[in-house]
Parts: sequence; C-alpha cells; structure tokens
Amino acid sequence: MSIKVVYIDDEEVLCQMFKEYLQSDEFDLAVFTDEESGIAYCNQHHPELIFIDYRLKKQNGTDVAKAITSESIKVLITGELDVAMDACFTDKIDKPYRLSDIKNFITATVAMKSLKKS
Repeated sequence: MSIKVVYIDDEEVLCQMFKEYLQSDEFDLAVFTDEESGIAYCNQHHPELIFIDYRLKKQNGTDVAKAITSESIKVLITGELDVAMDACFTDKIDKPYRLSDIKNFITATVAMKSLKKS
C-alpha cells in the first residue's frame, strides 16, 4: 500500500525535484504550486502527510494548513528562521533540506503513526 504524500510550494523547481526523487510504488505523490488546488486536493483525498511551504503566493503556510480539514500530518517547510511553528503543524523542516532527509522523515513518521494505531 502506498503512502499518500502532498507537497505544496510555489517554487515549481522544488515541486518537480520532490516528485522526481520520491516517485516510486512506495509513495502516491501530488505536488501543487498554488495553495487553492493543494487545499482542495487534501480535503478530498486525505493524504497521510502534507508538506507545506511557509511563503506561498497568496497565503502563508499556516493559513493553508488551517484550511485543510483532513486529519493529515502537516509539516511546515521554511527557510525563514524567525517563523514559529503553529500548533496545526506536527513538525517543521528548514530549507535548505536534503531530499533523502525528507524520505527518511516520511518513512519514520508513517512507522510511528502505524505503531500508535496498534
């Protein structure tokens, strides 16, 4: 069974890198460069994990996370050192990041979620 993962970032290059690196049978990926499409997708498909950049075109990442009604694990991605993590996020990853670290984070988070269910 694949893990549903969403990445919302207005930087198209980062979205493409994320998708190319993590594309496998292990992950069901969706990437969005605009907030509205990402929010709509998440509210309809309920992914396990959502990575949300803080600085987006129309809203900030916190507003986007609050607009997502699913019980997904939400992770803030930011290069802003002075951004505090809101309670709507489970974790925060600083830019620049390594894609291998993101993959390890996904695997560890899903494993912990599975343990909590057992």
